[in-house]
Amino acid sequence: MKAVSCFSTNMDPYRAGIELADKLSAIQPEVIFLYPTIHYNGSPEIVEAIFDVLDSKSTVLIGNTVDGFYEQNKVAGVGVSALGLNSSGAVKWHLQYGSGVGESPFDTTANCITGLNKVCSQLSPSLYFLASDFRTDTDAIVEALRKTATGPVVGGLAADDYSFHECFVYVNKEVLTDSIAILAVEGDLLFNISVANTLQPMGEPGRITDCSRTQVKSIDSIPAMDFIERELGKPLEVVDQGNIVFRLIENEVPGEHRITGLLLPDDRMLDSSIKLFGKIDHGKRVQVCLAPPERILQDVKDIGISLKDLPFKPIAALIVSCAGRKKVLADNIGKEVKEIIQSFPSLEALVGFPSFGEFGPLRTDTGYSQPLFHNMTFILLLIGE
Repeated sequence: MKAVSCFSTNMDPYRAGIELADKLSAIQPEVIFLYPTIHYNGSPEIVEAIFDVLDSKSTVLIGNTVDGFYEQNKVAGVGVSALGLNSSGAVKWHLQYGSGVGESPFDTTANCITGLNKVCSQLSPSLYFLASDFRTDTDAIVEALRKTATGPVVGGLAADDYSFHECFVYVNKEVLTDSIAILAVEGDLLFNISVANTLQPMGEPGRITDCSRTQVKSIDSIPAMDFIERELGKPLEVVDQGNIVFRLIENEVPGEHRITGLLLPDDRMLDSSIKLFGKIDHGKRVQVCLAPPERILQDVKDIGISLKDLPFKPIAALIVSCAGRKKVLADNIGKEVKEIIQSFPSLEALVGFPSFGEFGPLRTDTGYSQPLFHNMTFILLLIGE
């Protein structure tokens, strides 16, 4: 496996694409993962330039807009990064996409996976990688993945500059909205997926008593903001956004939970409800948690420690890290990348992005869990040889 990562901070989209392609052309990539920030406004010129320079009809490209980018040599809030891989034909990369993920997330996702499974006629996909518009129902996406995917699913929701206004998904030369794209890997790809989201629980769990999709109006029959402040034991300010999350306790069984980030109101005198990154159902039990900066960085260190005895040599890394982690770490966000580079000195390429929601399975005794959706989570995909 050959791997190259690169970046550009040139704000002319065509010139940025040329800079990326000049670096990627060294390995003539079979697949490209592309992460432009929203500041390019979804211009197709980035991908047009990449394909113009590479002059390849077989290269597959998948990506999405991001809230800042990571690359082995650069972490920045504006620009674009890319990862190219070439397996010399040992791996086949299949790409499907669908529109209407906002109104029909289950059907759109299921159709993509079903189409990919049919294309992979020789072997079932060993891995799927997902990029989606954030204006969707992630629970429906996960349900579709669980019913149709035959292997672990990694990926993230597209993002903008935390304004939650617009985003784009990149599929080869196309730039799409209201869409989901899924890449299927067919063949013997060596990889490892790690998920980290250790949090500090605060207070006691409460039950959602009034909600509508991603908006929570009351918990334990009191205003949602009042519940959060009661469990924290202090008034809450907008500056706490990103540091405060919910742990959703599924089926009231210990250990079965997921994390969802909170968007706090700008003026709690006008609205004491809160909004979440993902949909939540009436009657669910939630617990307020903190995501302190020191715990966030320790998560990444712990991944490096836990993977010292991998059965392969990692040469490429792809990070999907919650935009809330970036908000908490602020100027220290680059430390996430540094920790991974220090832990895996064999890496030849690394890219990543802050996402508005992360897809990644948990490691089990027999492999990987069913597809899961997270917030405030760091997901690392290592690819090796």
